[in-house]
Amino acid sequence: MKPRIVSVTARDLATNLNASIHGDGSLALTGLCAVHAPEPGTLTFIKGKSPTAAWRTLIKLPEVAVLVEPALLPDAEALRSLRCVLLVVPHAQRAFIDAVNNFYEPEAVSHTVHPTAQIDPSATISEGVSIGAHAIIEARVHLGVGVIVHGSVTIKRDVVVGARTELHSGVVIREGCRLGSDCIVHNNSVIGADGFGYIPDPVSGIRKVPQVGIVVIGDHVEIGASTTIDRATVGVTKVGPHTKIDNQVQIGHNVTIGSYCMICAQVGIAGSATLGDGVVLGGGTGVADHIRILSGVRVGGHAGVTSDINEPGDYLGMPAIKAGIHRRQQAYLKRLSKRDHVRGEE
Repeated sequence: MKPRIVSVTARDLATNLNASIHGDGSLALTGLCAVHAPEPGTLTFIKGKSPTAAWRTLIKLPEVAVLVEPALLPDAEALRSLRCVLLVVPHAQRAFIDAVNNFYEPEAVSHTVHPTAQIDPSATISEGVSIGAHAIIEARVHLGVGVIVHGSVTIKRDVVVGARTELHSGVVIREGCRLGSDCIVHNNSVIGADGFGYIPDPVSGIRKVPQVGIVVIGDHVEIGASTTIDRATVGVTKVGPHTKIDNQVQIGHNVTIGSYCMICAQVGIAGSATLGDGVVLGGGTGVADHIRILSGVRVGGHAGVTSDINEPGDYLGMPAIKAGIHRRQQAYLKRLSKRDHVRGEE
C-alpha cells in the first residue's frame, strides 16, 4: 500500500469509524503511528492495558488521535489535561485497521503481462491477470481471474491458482499444487517442495522415498515470507480456508491444517500431523510427526507437542501440557531452587 496525500480531521475520522470523540475535533491527521513512538498529527491506538496503565500512556502523548475502548476512558477531569484526542470505539485495534484506508491505498495493478515473462502456450491465463518480469509459467497452469504474479515467480506444470490470489516475488509453486481464491503468498516461499522422506538402504545407505503427492491450499489463506509447505508423499498436504501462516514456517509432508488456524513464525510441523480448526501455534513451536491437535487448542511459543492433544485449552512447555499445570510446575521448581540455595548457604 502507498500513502495517500490527504489530511483528515479527527472529527471526520470519528464519523467514519462511528466513534465518540473527546478533545479537539479539528486536529488534522495525516498518517498512522505506534503508540510508543507518537508523531503529532497522526492516529494510534491503545489495547490490552489496565485503566491505570492506559492513563500513564495517554498523559505523555502529544497532539495525536488515539483509538481507545470505553473501559480505558479517563474521567472528565483527567480528559481535560490531555493533549491528545480520544476516539472511543468498542474495539480499538479493529477500528485502527478500518482507519488504514483513510491514509493508505492499494498499489495500482497493471493487469498486463511483462514481455520478459515465460509462459507456456498450454497455460490458461484468465481475464485481468497481471504477470511480472521474468516470471515462469509452465505447461497446463491455470491462473484464475485477477491473479497477480509478481516478478521472478515460478509456477511449475499443472498448478491451479484461484481468482485474485497474489504471489510475491521469488515464490515457487511446484508441480500439480492447487491454491484457492483470494490467497496471498509472500516473498520466497515454496509450496510443494519434496517432503523429507528417506529410508535406510543396504546398498546406498540412505534411499529417497519418492514424493508424488501435492499441496492444496484453501481460499483466503495468507502465507508469510520464506515459508515452506512440502508436497505429500502420496495424497495431499492440506491447509484449510482462512488460515494464516507466518514467516519461516516449515510444514511437512501429508500435514493437514484446518480452517482459521494461526501458525506463528518459525513453527515446525512434522509429517502427517493433523491440526483441527482454529488452532493457534505460538512462535517457535514444534509439532512431532503423526500428532493430532484438537480444534481450538492454543499452544504457547517454543512449546513442543510430542503427543496428541485431545482436550481444549492452552498448552505450554516441552513436552506441551496444560498451561495451568505448567505454570504451577514452574512455580514449584522456583520455590524448590530457592530452598536448596538456602540449604547450601547453611
